[in-house]
Amino acid sequence: MRLKTIVLAASASVASAAYWMEEIQHQGVASFNPDKSYKVFRNVKDYGAKGDGATDDNIAINSAISSGNRCGGGPFCNGTTTTPAVVYFPAGTYLVTTNIINYYYTQIIGDPTSMPVIKGSPDFQSYGGIGLIDSDPYLNSGTLQFRATNVFFRQIRNLIFDTTNVPGTVAGLHWPSSQATSIQNCVFKLSTRPEDDHTGIFMEEGSGGMLADLVFYGGKQGAQFGNQQYTMRNLTFYGSQTAIMQLWNWGWTYKSLNIYDCEVGINMSSNAVGSVTLLDSRFVNVQTAMTTFRRATSVNSTGSLVIENVDYINVPVVLQGPDGPLLLGNPSGLVHDAGYARGNTYTPNGPREYEDRHQAYFPQPTALKQAGKFYERSKPQYETYPTWVFLSARSYGAVGDGVTDDTAALNHLFQTAGLTPESVAYLDAGYYKVTDTVHIPGGVRAVGEAMAAVILGAGPKFSDINDPQPVLQIGNMGEAGYVELSDIIVSTQGGTAGAVLIQYNLNPPAGSSSTLAEMPPSGLWDVHTRIGGFAGSNLQLTDCPKTSDALVHADTKCTAAWLSFHVTKKAGNLYMENNWFWVADHDIEDFNNTQISIFAGRGVLVEGKRVWLVGTASEHHTLYQYQLLNATDVFMGQAQTETPYYQPNPPAPFPFTRIDTTLADPDFHTDCQSVQYGANTTYNSDGSLTLGDNPQCEMAWGLRILGSKNVVVFGAGLYSFFNNYNVNCSTLRSGENCQARIFWAGPLNLGSGFSTSVPPRDVESGKPGKFVMSSRPPSHRNKTSEPGGEAADPWVQVYNLNTVGSVSMITRDGKDLAGWNQNLATFANTLALFHY
Repeated sequence: MRLKTIVLAASASVASAAYWMEEIQHQGVASFNPDKSYKVFRNVKDYGAKGDGATDDNIAINSAISSGNRCGGGPFCNGTTTTPAVVYFPAGTYLVTTNIINYYYTQIIGDPTSMPVIKGSPDFQSYGGIGLIDSDPYLNSGTLQFRATNVFFRQIRNLIFDTTNVPGTVAGLHWPSSQATSIQNCVFKLSTRPEDDHTGIFMEEGSGGMLADLVFYGGKQGAQFGNQQYTMRNLTFYGSQTAIMQLWNWGWTYKSLNIYDCEVGINMSSNAVGSVTLLDSRFVNVQTAMTTFRRATSVNSTGSLVIENVDYINVPVVLQGPDGPLLLGNPSGLVHDAGYARGNTYTPNGPREYEDRHQAYFPQPTALKQAGKFYERSKPQYETYPTWVFLSARSYGAVGDGVTDDTAALNHLFQTAGLTPESVAYLDAGYYKVTDTVHIPGGVRAVGEAMAAVILGAGPKFSDINDPQPVLQIGNMGEAGYVELSDIIVSTQGGTAGAVLIQYNLNPPAGSSSTLAEMPPSGLWDVHTRIGGFAGSNLQLTDCPKTSDALVHADTKCTAAWLSFHVTKKAGNLYMENNWFWVADHDIEDFNNTQISIFAGRGVLVEGKRVWLVGTASEHHTLYQYQLLNATDVFMGQAQTETPYYQPNPPAPFPFTRIDTTLADPDFHTDCQSVQYGANTTYNSDGSLTLGDNPQCEMAWGLRILGSKNVVVFGAGLYSFFNNYNVNCSTLRSGENCQARIFWAGPLNLGSGFSTSVPPRDVESGKPGKFVMSSRPPSHRNKTSEPGGEAADPWVQVYNLNTVGSVSMITRDGKDLAGWNQNLATFANTLALFHY
């Protein structure tokens, strides 16, 4: 079945109409802000901005951002969810003479139908800031105002940054950032004068994040990037001296880079660069595509590089090392890299140092690709839609004050949207408390305002740990259909131990085309789950303080979710981008960001088929952060996890002690019996590991892949920083011994601590060497049986795996294979390739 193109009756008038966001009735509220006059939506022209290219609009724009006693502008607020804002720029050119200072929880959005320009004046002065827009200014103390790893929930999109008239050194945007942040659909016009030092984006800290659909013209550096990890998609550079200066990272995934007429494409010559993954990209008329500090004789894992499906056209040097070229290109022709890896490999045993161009370790999952590239799709902004097609939640009777039960109103809204193909459900900013499941049928398009439209599950329906129920259900079991959701958060309030925050059930209609062009996947962009740590959650510092100095028995009032996100076994054809599934480790509203203890059982569970997880993160769930269970055709791009800070006090699985065998819950008691402990971490004759320093085993898994087929993971950061809130275990000196294991891959019932014959129950309390690849990799068969008794040969490929605090980096079929001490890199440990 081909998706029908929406034809709007008012198309003739749409061309001259303003963008719908400018015209829609703005009814959004900050539900837990005591100031009931607080405005969420702010049009900069309502604050005096002219946008005429001549008037200095600095004061007006900064006023639009700061009004309402918001969090920012000085060292007196480190974060809050009570002052969200959309700062909207209509079409125009906005001249600025000094920095625009961005505030916490701010979405800066321009008109995508006629993108506004932020233009630096010839007399632009930074006065200590960085960039035309500074999203985290440095204080007089020399520290960033907001701790970069706690900068969440902000976006910038649909702007043109123009620094061409600014002399000297300047950036278009200063963007230290972390999860649930994004920059989309922006253009950076930079000076090409040799005496100027211009950068489009300067990012030096954080734990992000997503960038997509950006274009850079000129500049000494198109962009300078430093962060723990990031996913970046569809970035294009024209005429920069260096397109990307990679300052540092643990892991980075670039997809669909297009670099034209630059001297250097990606400069990753810093020894603080852990790993870079590059997919579906091209370099044209570039002198040197990439530079690295890693020599051919390097013995550690820093500078790991993975490349798939990249073209070099008129590029003399593909990879330049400190002693000369490592990979040559063609100065007047095409070189194509179908697959290239440089770093430590496990196939499955290792580590073997590998450096080669070869397709053998780059299998092609055709179901995940369109026109030879991995599928990608940008968040819709509905530019051509008239205002009247947007159905406001408040206009459908929802109150959104965090107190009133809005279940019936939201179900009415989504039911109507599902029956009205041309409509978009619009969730005005606010907290929509629901006491029963909210159902979104196929056919719905829904967008939230200010990333502050929160569906808040509360009450007895979601409180039974033995009877989990979805807060938000997308489709019924077995239902066929298609949805688009963006900028929506699902949360819980108080003790809700049986809450499944999002359950996804939709699949393509029977008999529909299997091509992505004919039947595109459903999409969830910036759809997040947030459990605790915010105003109105009843899961804050006063409710759920950490108790690191006492034996912890999880408080039922702080047990707040059973599962964050579930793609059920018959569901699939789902594209997800920039999603954060977060169990709060600290109270956002507290000035000191004080740590708290919230308990949520499971993170992301994928049982279906054809699923893309692009730039996603899952943190602080008790049992696991990601689990792929009998899943087929799954793409993961720079997935990031953290183990709960409180573990092992109590250890996993507490308080979720009932093993659900239908969902293959980990059995820590059984799993941990296979760990081999010793005085030091050493390799055994069979290629397995003995784990030294007696690390804790009953800790949450970062990623489990069970009985799954055709899985590609292009970048993963699996982190364990704490034992009982003490960070000392995650240092090189300590032996990276916060936990024994963090990543499991294998068949469903071979050594996985799980048996399908066991009913739900309660539980009690390769040696290193040089590896030269042959023409074909060895076959490592997963003995999972297919119907008819034939042994399957699915593959699991993990590229650029980065871990912190785990002694074992890989556990295959119950056997530990990769030791942290054999893969030393940055603060994280890195390996380039794991082939199951």
